[in-house]
Amino acid sequence: MSVRRFKRSLITALMLCLASPAGLADITYSDLPDLGAASRESMSPTQERELGEGAIREIRRSGVLVDDPEVNDYIRRIGGKLVDATGEVGIGFNFYVLLDKTVNAFAMPGGFVVIHSGLLAATQSESELASVMAHEVAHVTQHHLARLVDSQKMTPWMLLGALGLAIIAAKAGNSGAGMAAVVGSQGYAIQRQLDFTYAFEQEADRIGMQTLQKSGFDPAAMPLFFQRLQKENRLVEGGAPEFLRTHPVTYKRIADAEARLKGGSYKQYPDSSDYRFVREKLRVLQMGTKEAVSYYRTTLEQKRYASLAMQQYGYALAQWRDGQFDGAWKSLADARSAYGKADAALDYLGGQIRLSQQKYDAALAIFHDGAQHFPASRGLIYGEIDALAAAGRNDEALAHIHSAQELYASDANLYQRESRVYAAMGQVQRQYKAQAEYYARILEYGPAIEQLQLAQRSPGNDFYLQSEIDARLQDMMQLAGRNDKKGEASKLDASAPRF
Repeated sequence: MSVRRFKRSLITALMLCLASPAGLADITYSDLPDLGAASRESMSPTQERELGEGAIREIRRSGVLVDDPEVNDYIRRIGGKLVDATGEVGIGFNFYVLLDKTVNAFAMPGGFVVIHSGLLAATQSESELASVMAHEVAHVTQHHLARLVDSQKMTPWMLLGALGLAIIAAKAGNSGAGMAAVVGSQGYAIQRQLDFTYAFEQEADRIGMQTLQKSGFDPAAMPLFFQRLQKENRLVEGGAPEFLRTHPVTYKRIADAEARLKGGSYKQYPDSSDYRFVREKLRVLQMGTKEAVSYYRTTLEQKRYASLAMQQYGYALAQWRDGQFDGAWKSLADARSAYGKADAALDYLGGQIRLSQQKYDAALAIFHDGAQHFPASRGLIYGEIDALAAAGRNDEALAHIHSAQELYASDANLYQRESRVYAAMGQVQRQYKAQAEYYARILEYGPAIEQLQLAQRSPGNDFYLQSEIDARLQDMMQLAGRNDKKGEASKLDASAPRF
């Protein structure tokens, strides 16, 4: 079955479920994935968060979220800037990039915003990207999902059931791609209904544009991006981009957005280097490895590119991913020359190439020097840790990890690296504890409990460490909402799918 047909079948199933509770008649509550407890009466902010957490867990398990430090750090930074401009303090926002060529974005209850890589790659300016993100943030801050539930007299457990059914259907079809397709079409039918509610879209446009203005981005980017998508839709055969299907853009909406610009002062917002490098990286990641190498080699030979430096960077990245390390190093040197100045992205790729060549000292020097110039780069921090660990300098790697954890306490990847270093050092209890912290930060409380129980059972005579493990286990059990006895806490919900 094609992805398109699979996608349609899942959306149809969801719409049937939401249209009638009878659509869930053959599925018991225990069959559904663990998406968080939901009240059967009304949707509170806590329940919105639980639904969002449950959905993002399932999306992560499907393997379609981008796990790249530069991409994730960038999208969270832009998202944070927009959230700060809203003045919203009651919602903990989380921003993700989903590896999918379709041009789309969606927001889930509780502050979870996901941008398709295809949308970011399709933008022509940083303000265009920010305009889409501001629109999705507005859906969350205005609690559109909760308002939709209230208006349709729909209970949260119906939402939970519909989302669970979509995940079961995707799992039955063996589709990580199926999950991406469902999520890429606003995740589930409730979000799809939300998108087709004109009043909510208009409100998200209005508030999103205010957010753009307050955060310093160009508010004109919003109608400009919508207009370009509509034009491309008319020119390209095969139907509208997913973004237009899930966010129907009418001429009235574009006119309304343009009207809001009148009387306002114009301020051009220059694109950051991070935006340009991340956009190019996502273009590479969207393609197959061989396809990417061929694409960049051809476009460079034919001189078909907007920026020579970005094209050479993309070529170097594609070559590195293809195992052509010497060629990647040469292409990176060409990119550095064309770009004409230092950048964290160039240093990060350079260190990665040397690390792949097992030239650990050279890699460490690149990461270390880069981190001195660009101390906020999460990629360079990871790179220095990885180079130290690869060279067997575990004590130094741990020191760097613990220093970074003081700055970025919620960074799951730092704890995963800590676990690997402790494993190499033979410190099993600390290995399991660090891995538990990794799982906790990606909202996988069941596996976190398992890791802490393994730590409890591992040999060790550090009383303080044992006390920390015991206390943390109790925390995880509470977060998981478990009432089991201590000895039974490792029993995970068998219905939770593992994609």
